[in-house]
Amino acid sequence: MAYKVRVQSNDESVLQDVNGIPDACPACGKGISPLFCYQHGVDTWRAYDGFLQIVFRCPRKECQRLFIAVYGTEKAFAGTNLILRRTLLMDFMEFEKFPESVTSISSQFEAIYNQSKIAEDNGLHLIAGPGYRKALEFLVKDYLIRTDPEHEDQIKKEQLGTAIKRITEKRIEACASRAAWLGNDETHYVRKWEDKDLQDLKNLIKMVVDWIDHIERSDGYEQAMPSPEIPAD
Repeated sequence: MAYKVRVQSNDESVLQDVNGIPDACPACGKGISPLFCYQHGVDTWRAYDGFLQIVFRCPRKECQRLFIAVYGTEKAFAGTNLILRRTLLMDFMEFEKFPESVTSISSQFEAIYNQSKIAEDNGLHLIAGPGYRKALEFLVKDYLIRTDPEHEDQIKKEQLGTAIKRITEKRIEACASRAAWLGNDETHYVRKWEDKDLQDLKNLIKMVVDWIDHIERSDGYEQAMPSPEIPAD
């Protein structure tokens, strides 16, 4: 279905055909009929890769994010239909901050996690999942290397599931196992956990982070404040 929009170019107002509007929100990934907010035309017909930008808003109450639809022409002259090239999120990058007790164990975890978040925030949901799984693997293996340095070489070479079985703290092992299951779903053709999504994967990873943080801080206090020796009766 074609739509018409009025654009300004070379001091001339022209009614242009566009081949459609976005039917999915790049922020939440849901199918939508977006709400029009504002449009801006580039003042030259030569800029045919980004001749027109339209700001839309996601109508879903859970999202409400703004994004830009970029239109271009097939040829560099007036009268050519405008084609939707891409959609861009109107967002500043907000990076996830993790406790120092965790980043001191695995600085790569935070870097990989935030690169995956950037992909997700820009609507690249299909590649964000494998990235989060990779972040989990770095966190788990770096944690194990810290707690069991004698087996560092083996830990580095092991499959993630095998490495997770080495974790002695049951809460961490339980959350990490389930995060790995969902992470594997993000890389496989057929999903096993169809009722779970990317948010569940992130929730489980953050629970792993929280448990590691609690244990590390607890150990720190125990070392700094050793129990006084109680004299024998």
